[in-house]
Amino acid sequence: MIITGGTGNGYSAKVDNENRLHTRAVMQELPAHVAAEEGRSFIWSCTATIGADECLGYLRNDNTDLYLVIQKIIISPAAACQFEIWVGSGSGVTVAGSAVTGVNTNLQSGNVALATCTHTETGANAGTGMDSLLGTAWAGAGVNSVPLDGVLVLGYLDEVAVNLITNVGSSSANFFGYYHE
Repeated sequence: MIITGGTGNGYSAKVDNENRLHTRAVMQELPAHVAAEEGRSFIWSCTATIGADECLGYLRNDNTDLYLVIQKIIISPAAACQFEIWVGSGSGVTVAGSAVTGVNTNLQSGNVALATCTHTETGANAGTGMDSLLGTAWAGAGVNSVPLDGVLVLGYLDEVAVNLITNVGSSSANFFGYYHE
């Protein structure tokens, strides 16, 4: 049996002799869908030379309508070091430093990230004023991924920051995230 769509465009669907509708599905990860179809996926890259127990990268969601879902954070120190990841819920503490613009991963999209991101805040511990220490770990020299898989969700004015506890020279923190309802 063939079911004809009701829109008049000629689309149809097959139903077999056991009354099962035949369909095909395309599976796509949500971040890939948000990037490709909605143009709301961003990367914030913070590279700096900072001292011990200072903020390498700070990110705050300034979007009043959408959540900022953090997929992962990549920390790349010049040498092995200890780091902390802090989170806060609208603490009102904006870490100073050099501004970082989020790069849209859909290069055809004109959307911009509604976020405040900074790096190179010398003499400031990102944990000051923030609610919770999400974690402390050691990172080897080079690329170290902290996979959050979307479990860190920043509402309006919520924030996340990376502190390097050890002074290791030039380092970077990259925040990967997307906006979602």
